[in-house]
Amino acid sequence: MATLGQTETIRTNAVKRDGFVRLTVHPQRRRGLEMSAISPNGELDSTPSKGAPAGFERRPSRGPILLLGLIVLGTFFAVGYTMFTRSVVYYKTPTEVLANPGEHVRVSGTVVPGSIETDTTKGTVSFLVTDDTSSVKVVYAGPVPDTLKDRAEAVAEGVLQPDGIFHAETLFARCPSKFQAKS
Repeated sequence: MATLGQTETIRTNAVKRDGFVRLTVHPQRRRGLEMSAISPNGELDSTPSKGAPAGFERRPSRGPILLLGLIVLGTFFAVGYTMFTRSVVYYKTPTEVLANPGEHVRVSGTVVPGSIETDTTKGTVSFLVTDDTSSVKVVYAGPVPDTLKDRAEAVAEGVLQPDGIFHAETLFARCPSKFQAKS
């Protein structure tokens, strides 16, 4: 028999194998016990330990869970910020585009009348876009929007190459407003 403190007595079965003592305690009683040492004859040492009092259990630490949550939240924020900054492309005028060649931008301007040329063998369309100060030649390979006409507002997304031609990846043509006064 082993004694804990003054009031509690527990029956134990001590089995000695290879110099080790194995102690079997009833599972309901094990939960609140603090075993600090086992004597060679299989009895519990009743010296008080410095841990929590009997019956009190230590709660798991919340630190790793909070750290994992912060890492996941930070990852979502970083991915969202990266996706947002890459998808937001502001319109620039042809004058601004000519000042910074090689930059991936959207150029917006009015199609110069008589400048639309379609090459059916290559599947490209080229035209001039102006902001009444300067003009940029735009080349686009793909289906031509039906609304791309003379004096229409065109938006092309792409890169101005060193040869001075804007190679567009996407092309939009805005419809003129029906409520504008004719001049």
